Amino acid sequence: MKNLNLLPILITPIFLLSFSSSFAQEYTRWKLPEGAIARFGKGAIDDIAYFPEGTRLAAASSIGIWIYDTRTDEELDLLTAQKDQIISIAFSPDGKTFASGGWGTIYLWDTQTGRHKNTLTMPAGTSIYDLVFDSRGNTLVSGNRERIHLWNVQTGKLLKTLTGHTKDVTDIVYSPEGTTFASNSWDRTIRLWDADTGKLLQTITDHSMDISYSPDGRTLASGGQDSKIRLWDVDTGELLKTITGHTESVTSVVYSADGETIVSGSWDNTIRLWKADNGTLLRTLTTHAHSVSTLRYSPNGETLAGVCSNGSICFWDADTGKLLKTIGGHTFLARSVAFSPNGKTLASSEMADYIIPLRDVQTGKLLKTLIGHTDHACSVVYSPDGRTLASGSWSGPICVWDVHTGELLKTLAGHTKGVPSITYSPDGTALISGSWDNTIRFWDVHTGKLLKALTGNITESDPTKIRGVTSISLSRDGHTLAAATVEKTIRLWNAHTGEVNTTFTGTLSPVTSVAFSPSRYVLASGGYDRTIRLWDVATNELLQTFPEQLDGIISIAFSPDGQTIASGTTRDVYVSDVATSKHIATFSGHRGPVRSVAFSPDGKILVSGSDDCTVLLWDLTQIRLQND
Repeated sequence: MKNLNLLPILITPIFLLSFSSSFAQEYTRWKLPEGAIARFGKGAIDDIAYFPEGTRLAAASSIGIWIYDTRTDEELDLLTAQKDQIISIAFSPDGKTFASGGWGTIYLWDTQTGRHKNTLTMPAGTSIYDLVFDSRGNTLVSGNRERIHLWNVQTGKLLKTLTGHTKDVTDIVYSPEGTTFASNSWDRTIRLWDADTGKLLQTITDHSMDISYSPDGRTLASGGQDSKIRLWDVDTGELLKTITGHTESVTSVVYSADGETIVSGSWDNTIRLWKADNGTLLRTLTTHAHSVSTLRYSPNGETLAGVCSNGSICFWDADTGKLLKTIGGHTFLARSVAFSPNGKTLASSEMADYIIPLRDVQTGKLLKTLIGHTDHACSVVYSPDGRTLASGSWSGPICVWDVHTGELLKTLAGHTKGVPSITYSPDGTALISGSWDNTIRFWDVHTGKLLKALTGNITESDPTKIRGVTSISLSRDGHTLAAATVEKTIRLWNAHTGEVNTTFTGTLSPVTSVAFSPSRYVLASGGYDRTIRLWDVATNELLQTFPEQLDGIISIAFSPDGQTIASGTTRDVYVSDVATSKHIATFSGHRGPVRSVAFSPDGKILVSGSDDCTVLLWDLTQIRLQND
């Protein structure tokens, strides 16, 4: 079996200076794992930070660290050496080093070259929620779980561990003079510490989501889940002032450089600027109905940057509040992918802004965006003629779109919970949906009328019903419908009468995905027991069991010729030969569960959608040649 892994990357100052705009447009092909030919989506953003000179911005994402030119908005680089999801970034005061924290490791990088300098290793499974350098750049402080760690930047040695918080430490900020730092935790306390000795100086009780020191170091601002901003006296811990106005949780608070203004972002989809001394509202910035989770001032104080809930990085003029520009491409969870019947277009259910983008497979160009869902889309499928596309949402409604115009044709309401799997009948006149509400429903595509609903009763004396449909698949002739459920069973229905034909049992864990072979009456199933099974639908026999994979199987698909099976796991994508039951390739590169896999109509490309918020396209032509 061939293992394909991610490649490390380095950047140089000459590379950054000579970076051309034409090359910048090819970021969909940057730092790809071996075997991949393109990546759609840049991953979800957890943190952003300006480089000290202000002309570059670093964005911590689920697939690496993106470096942007703030003058041109172009992508300069993608740092992928750190394999775990990156959730925090901090720059040293001298600007020579920056740190990135993820799930278990802290990486130190050279700011000029992008070279990985050192790794600080945490206990397995530890999340580094925040990082901050001391004023001299000698010490790095990290917050995770209920502990705070102090590190020697030069040696990477752990200097000290501070305890006291009882839940995860989410924010750490140094005072301007560097003698103290504050920590914020989910235990509903803010704690002030002596930077040299680690002694606990003050404990403030406040359910805060973000904290910020005033430039003079005398006041600490906190943004609360109760939508209020509170100002605290650093020396005494006394509450000085409460600022009200937001209607939802305050996710970010930051002082201007002169200390006269406090800026706050909230889940109420507003950014507000307040007069720091009396809490008077100065202005409200336009967010285009998106909440902002992170706010940062540019080094010169002229611009505010924030991470918006639609996945974009937004920039505002700090004086006027005008929205200057946005950097897009970052998304939330790519749960499902589907090729158009001609193989030229790819649709994906990306959870940013509740949209479904359609992209050109060859160029990666965004062709059209389908807008109309009021909740996350979690499944997509093209009609057999390629003219319409259906998408299921987390809340239940199914949308049917005109692919050519992008128009929302109709909305099918009836499911009360999410719809993780949908499929068209072979003639395209009916749509079948499987839901977490324990039903499978058949719809007339033209009228939107509900034709019938299956609940899973086998006989009148057997009240057993479907529990949690995870996947459905329709046989090529349209006669048989298969459904996987959390009951560790697979059920087959007569698609015309709605009667249960049979039930396959014997799996060791819930079945997550099923797929009919296009070439014969065979059904493939995969589940958390890490095993692919092939079933004879006519005889109800178990035909084949493939070798166990390293992780649980979440998604499965047959190639168009039926000779190959692809399966997505919690990290990797496996390609297996049906005739020999052997795994012939493993594609490694995703940093989250692979929720969906699909073959192009010609069988040359495999596409995978993942919780790391990206879609990867894999070249299968070389795999076939190597195994012939």
